[in-house]
Amino acid sequence: MKLNRDTFTKADKTCIQKGKWCNADCWRVTVGGEEWFVKDFSPRLLPVRWTLGAWLIRRECAFLQRVEAGGFTPTSSIRLDRFALAQRFVPSRALKTFAPGELPPTFFTRLEAQVRTMHRQQLVHLDLRNANNILVTSAGEPALIDFQSALSTRRMPTCLRKLLERLDLSGIYKHWAQLAPESLGTSREKILLWQLRVRKWWRFRGYKIIMVRQRPLKEFEAKLLRKYED
Repeated sequence: MKLNRDTFTKADKTCIQKGKWCNADCWRVTVGGEEWFVKDFSPRLLPVRWTLGAWLIRRECAFLQRVEAGGFTPTSSIRLDRFALAQRFVPSRALKTFAPGELPPTFFTRLEAQVRTMHRQQLVHLDLRNANNILVTSAGEPALIDFQSALSTRRMPTCLRKLLERLDLSGIYKHWAQLAPESLGTSREKILLWQLRVRKWWRFRGYKIIMVRQRPLKEFEAKLLRKYED
């Protein structure tokens, strides 16, 4: 059975996250014995869904289709209509749910390799500091989700592209430093340190255009800063 707006509406589904006024609802859906993840802006107010919602769905689906062949994001990305997209549902846990020592260092080296591959495909994610956007599959492999904040770097000046790629890497190094610090290494540590020093200039969260209050440093971040300032 093909997944489309009609079959999605009638399908057995579970709401994963209820979106606010400018965010999509997220669903786990079963159609024809296959499980899908669906992001849907159709419940939002008409001015939102026909402008921001439709624009975000179109660009995110295009980004997902660009990178899904790399094996580091769920596959079969499609648009149900102008307001919703779908991907195969991947049984997994968010990286945020793991404690230090639970994941081997090899998980993070694979994650780093995936992000660098994405960069070679001329795309930056820009929301990898959010540990909910990095999944750990049942096979222990990393998978990236939520490309709503992503940008294409194809026409960017080299200096800007490298800056944004460095921000992506600092995001995964943040999780690496928290969950497997003994394997991070000096070169990666210094990229994370760079991000911590310039963080006051990066107050955006995801695709939001409104400046947000800077969060306090976590203990491991403050410790890293003290290490290089002493």
